Amino acid sequence: GNTTFLKLWTHYLRSLDIKSLCLNAWENDFADDPLLPLISTFDKWIATENEDSKARVAWKKAKKFVPGILKSSAVAAAKAASFGILDIDKELEKLAGDVVGSAVGDIVDSFDVKQKSLGQFKSQLSVALEALPDDQSNLVVFIDELDRCRPTYAIEMLERVKHLFDLDRIIFILAMNRDQLGKSIQGVYGASFDGAQYLKRFIDIDYQLRTPSIKEYISARMDEPEISDYFKARKEGRYDLEHIIELMAYLALRFEYTPRDINQLIGRLKLIFRSIPPAHYLDESIIVPLLVLRQECPQLYTKYSKDALCANSVIEFLSGAKIGEGALEHRIAVMFGYLVAAAKDPYSNRSMEEVLAPWIKWSKILSENAGAGQMKSELQRAVNVVIELANGDREFRMRRGLNELAFKRIELAGEINFS
Repeated sequence: GNTTFLKLWTHYLRSLDIKSLCLNAWENDFADDPLLPLISTFDKWIATENEDSKARVAWKKAKKFVPGILKSSAVAAAKAASFGILDIDKELEKLAGDVVGSAVGDIVDSFDVKQKSLGQFKSQLSVALEALPDDQSNLVVFIDELDRCRPTYAIEMLERVKHLFDLDRIIFILAMNRDQLGKSIQGVYGASFDGAQYLKRFIDIDYQLRTPSIKEYISARMDEPEISDYFKARKEGRYDLEHIIELMAYLALRFEYTPRDINQLIGRLKLIFRSIPPAHYLDESIIVPLLVLRQECPQLYTKYSKDALCANSVIEFLSGAKIGEGALEHRIAVMFGYLVAAAKDPYSNRSMEEVLAPWIKWSKILSENAGAGQMKSELQRAVNVVIELANGDREFRMRRGLNELAFKRIELAGEINFS
């Protein structure tokens, strides 16, 4: 996703000896004012310069004007902190006091203090940029994960960048899901507010990353050593891995998963893999759909966990179509067959007729449409797979307690937050 792209870009610039700075906005949205993490990012870069260099002297002067620009709550926090971002001496404390109105009775005077502080800060920052190599025209600053921040914090970050750092020698690269951030901003200002139009105020050039093939992305992630080594140790590991990729791709497309969503799903799967020895059944046709179901519809997941006879409701939710409508591929049919078969207890007389009725009806309709003497279609064969698995006519791994064990593993993985 965006983060990976920025990391690769940063490494590329580094290979060319081009200075760049990186700030993960989401990791710092606890700050009262986004200016603080911005200043901290610049501070770490300038700190590598000689103590008496022109750039470092200018940066020290620039920081002296920061209290006059910070939000009053951030000024108080900065005074109480000892992390060394700001130099607040007596003169600056007086300036900060002016900003919050303790020494200035007129609000216009307070505004003048902020404006003068802003001008002086930008002037000294321009001088500090001389720390750039002689053959580098601009400093590139990457800001990632804006769309994951609190909407108010993201707005303030954009405003800070626009008003404080709009200098000729600084280029900001903002990595974000613009649609998502636009909707978040709309939530702050109201339904009639155009969040997308608001963002255009800050963006001069817009570049949209190509949406990766979901299946290719899942395949690449599942090819990581930790996962591939696990499946190499399994007797039918190659088939299991291919099956999981197919199921994940199907469900990811159905629920419009982003790479981040897929990463979280894979993270939970990895925890489950660790709980299953290579010689034991994996039951991916149960594990994968139930992991997704728990995420997308907790109520239906809980209902199914108590009584798997509602399997058809689960299947219709996961497929987004009524049974008897749409297409059905073999490996997806195996998944649906497992979900239905899990309701069958070989040691009881509980009837499966009601669950199987729509599948049998679908198979008959397909058979009648095909006509006598004609070969079964791929769709009819897939439908029959569901019926055969549920009836136990094929030597699949129908075991008592299969669902119970799957739920325990899913609940364990589901308790972990991968955000």
